[in-house]
Amino acid sequence: MKKERAVDLERLQNDVEWALARGLGPRDLVPMLERLMEHAPRGSRAACFAGTELAELLLTQSPWRAAVLAREVLRHGESDRAWAVLGLSHAVQGNYRSAKRAFAKALFLNPTCASYAHNLGHLLDVALGQPEQALVWLERAHRARPGDEEIAASYAHALTRSGRSEAALRLLGTALGDETRARDLLRRWSTDGAIAAPAT
Repeated sequence: MKKERAVDLERLQNDVEWALARGLGPRDLVPMLERLMEHAPRGSRAACFAGTELAELLLTQSPWRAAVLAREVLRHGESDRAWAVLGLSHAVQGNYRSAKRAFAKALFLNPTCASYAHNLGHLLDVALGQPEQALVWLERAHRARPGDEEIAASYAHALTRSGRSEAALRLLGTALGDETRARDLLRRWSTDGAIAAPAT
């Protein structure tokens, strides 16, 4: 019987990093990451790297599997990215309280990340109906990335729901560069009660 050749883990990981740097899509990356996970020792840096990347890629198609992968990474050490992926996977599945806890953990580990603050604030406002509590996180995200229209929209939405429509109009009008469009959005939100765009 022919002996199987040993797998070069470093080369596998370098190949994945090369593919990520060049923006290859899930069709190419998923099998590469699965192969790296298959051969890397459980809990190793290579396995945790592959697990986190794979969880992020599978988030929209398979949020349950993404959550399983993120939890496996977290069994072997704290990772803000793994907590954030776990939070997003819970949010997609409608487990909003679990998502809130996971986003809070991600922020504890990386308090300057605007995306984590945005995700937590958006979740508090839209999913949990707590716009006042959302404001602190959305303000933090907006301060970190003032040119980000999605963050500005989430912040303005929470301000509107907290009864601060004038502040919301100023903020959104500046972010969009169009006060008429901002006014139309705010009017729609006060009617619908929810922002259409999901957190990222």
